[in-house]
Amino acid sequence: MAKLLKDRIKALKQGETLSYLAGINRAIDPAQVTKLAKSVDLMGLIRPIVASRISFINGLPTLYIIDGQHLFNAKLRNNIPIEYVEINVTDLKDLVENIALLNASSKSWKLTDYILAWSAVNKDYVKLNSYFNIYDFELSTLAAILSASSIKSNGGNISITKAIKSGEFKIVDETKQVNLLDHLTDVLRIIPRMARFENRYVCAEYISFRNAVGAAYRHKEFMVNLERNKSKFILATQQQQKLSDIFTKLSK
Repeated sequence: MAKLLKDRIKALKQGETLSYLAGINRAIDPAQVTKLAKSVDLMGLIRPIVASRISFINGLPTLYIIDGQHLFNAKLRNNIPIEYVEINVTDLKDLVENIALLNASSKSWKLTDYILAWSAVNKDYVKLNSYFNIYDFELSTLAAILSASSIKSNGGNISITKAIKSGEFKIVDETKQVNLLDHLTDVLRIIPRMARFENRYVCAEYISFRNAVGAAYRHKEFMVNLERNKSKFILATQQQQKLSDIFTKLSK
């Protein structure tokens, strides 16, 4: 395996360079470049830079970094010859899948990294990122709401996380879901405020209640009743099924 990889390593030709995939790969962290530069000095190279010659981005065959942009900059800093392994990429979707696969194998990607990468292919990821900047919800909770999926109140939403990572995330009935986010934001202004991750239970219970009430829900009236009865929620936020019952009573 190691010999096969070594046989595939290429050196940059005279006048040739590697280009960045702006808007797809993660932003370069100078501190990480510094760490890699020190690591290369001490131990040499462990992983190669991975690149692909792509023409479907700007119409010209260009050698783009698929994985290893921090290593590329570390080599430039240490004045080391640039070598790379070239892989074949057929289209934009194939490009994002390869980037996600290579990065996930070398270091843990955050959900926000997958969203950045898939934003080049799927406009729903651009919207998801925008809504994440607007609304104060944990990311998988926000994504679940926008995709009209169920929320796990006592743990991470595995199915929505997989959908985000695989490029399959889709926003369902955007106007309705954004309206729900606005209403939920109003609710969280009254119920004792917690961090994003701790709000998952409240979000799950409120959405369960809203699904049960359906078209009969009247937000203004509900918020008036919620304000009047906010003391009831001090000890109710961590009791399974308790919140949705209180919400139902307040809507009557």
